[in-house]
Amino acid sequence: MPNFNMIRTTLLYCLITTLLFACGNSKKNIDDKKKLDLEPTDKVSQTDQKEQTKIKDIINWEFLKVKNDELIFKGGNSYKTDLFDLEYIGQIKADQKAPYLIFSGRDCEGCDENINIYIHSPSDGKLRVENGQNRYQFPGMETDFETDSLLYTSQAYFGEILEKKHGLIWYENNLLENGKMGKSTFVTYIENGNLRDTIFADHKDLSETLKLLNRGLCKEINGRKYSSEP
Repeated sequence: MPNFNMIRTTLLYCLITTLLFACGNSKKNIDDKKKLDLEPTDKVSQTDQKEQTKIKDIINWEFLKVKNDELIFKGGNSYKTDLFDLEYIGQIKADQKAPYLIFSGRDCEGCDENINIYIHSPSDGKLRVENGQNRYQFPGMETDFETDSLLYTSQAYFGEILEKKHGLIWYENNLLENGKMGKSTFVTYIENGNLRDTIFADHKDLSETLKLLNRGLCKEINGRKYSSEP
C-alpha cells in the first residue's frame, strides 16, 4: 500500500525546489536585463558628452579680451598665439570646426619686425609663427625705411569678400621696378574647411567687395602706416 505521507512530502519538496530554481533564474534574467539596459545608456551618455564638448569647441568663440599672447573668449575657450603685441581683428565662421580667427602681432619682442596678420582655426591645432611663417601683410601704407618713399598701399576686407566666397582680400598697389605702382588683388579664402590663396592682376572685383561691405557681409581692416623692415 502506498505511503501517502512520503509521496506528499516528496511532491512538496519537488515543488519547492522547482519554484526556487525558477525564482533564481528570474532574478538573474532581471539582473542581466538591468545590466544590458544600463550599458547602452552609459555609452550614449559618454557619446553625448563628447558631442557637447565638440559643439562647444565649435560655437563658443565670442571674443572677450587679449591676455599676453592669448586670445580669450567668453565661453571659456582660449587660443595661445605665441605672438607679441597681439591684437584681435575678427573671425570667419567655418563648417564643423572652430572659426578662423584673425589677429595681428609679431613673433619677436622689441624687434624691427612689422606687425602682420595671421588667420587660423583653433581646430587645426598650433599655428607656427616662427621666422615669419603663415603671416600676411598688414593693409595700409608702407614706406622705405631709408628714403621714406612709398612702396606699398592696400585695403583689406574680411568676411564674405566676394559673392559666396568667405575669407580675406587685399586690394594692393606695389612699387614696380619701373617706378610705377602696379595693381593686384590677393585673396585667401575658405574652401572645404581649409584656406586657399590666390592672386589676380588689377582690382576688377573691388566694386563687388564694396557692395558686400555696404550690405554688412564683410568688414574693412583699418590700415596702418609703417616702414619696411631693415
